Amino acid sequence: MNDDDPIGAKCLEDAIIPDGHRGPLLDRCQPSRCPNSIIAAEHIPIWTAEQSSLQRMLDTDTLAPNHRRSIQAQLKEVDRVLDRSTQ
Repeated sequence: MNDDDPIGAKCLEDAIIPDGHRGPLLDRCQPSRCPNSIIAAEHIPIWTAEQSSLQRMLDTDTLAPNHRRSIQAQLKEVDRVLDRSTQ
């Protein structure tokens, strides 16, 4: 994100920005949907490990349905990041 030109920053879309704040709002940053987010080669192992961890959790037969759906949604986000990084 460019602090001097934040147009298009998804993390700031419809956000209430605290006075004096600069940079992305990290609790809103979604690398899977933000074209401004950069996924560099050194980030891939972290995302791959997250993908593996989520998949292992889904392989557990004892998950509650709501928890399973939440993990599946997280896995889709991770998959989008990884798919974007290989393009």
